[in-house]
Amino acid sequence: MTAQDPYQPHMQPPPPQAAPPVHGYAQPQYQHPYPMQPMQPVHPVWQPMAVPAPAMVDGFLLWFPRLKPIPSGPAIGSLVAGIAGIGGAIPGLFGAIFSPWAGLTFFMSAALFGIGSVSLAVYARRQIRAAQGGVSGKGVATTGLVLGLVACGLALITGLISLATA
Repeated sequence: MTAQDPYQPHMQPPPPQAAPPVHGYAQPQYQHPYPMQPMQPVHPVWQPMAVPAPAMVDGFLLWFPRLKPIPSGPAIGSLVAGIAGIGGAIPGLFGAIFSPWAGLTFFMSAALFGIGSVSLAVYARRQIRAAQGGVSGKGVATTGLVLGLVACGLALITGLISLATA
């Protein structure tokens, strides 16, 4: 006896059998109002598409949800370091007039924060460009870059004033 595939359309269900009488009374034959259809597969077989999908893995189409871009940490760090560099350079300009040592101290802090801000901004802009929309903050990185350059310029002026008053 061979096994029959229940999904083949040419198969017909076995004919109904009469129920045996119960307690001497014959059971009425029930006729279904609709003839039974052969079983169809629940899920049709997926056929490969002619046009390749953007993300196919082992023949399955992957859909990725659109997510909100992540803010860039180095861009925010660049902005904070640029603000700190300018915040250190402005008192250094006034301190360098009265004490060259105070001016040199502020010069060092402003220069370190300015250089850190510029390097973080350059790294953040590369990170944002490479992420292709997954990371945001290009404007913040640009602002950090500008503030870092201004902090480096003010640090240079502070250092020159400190050396001139020494």
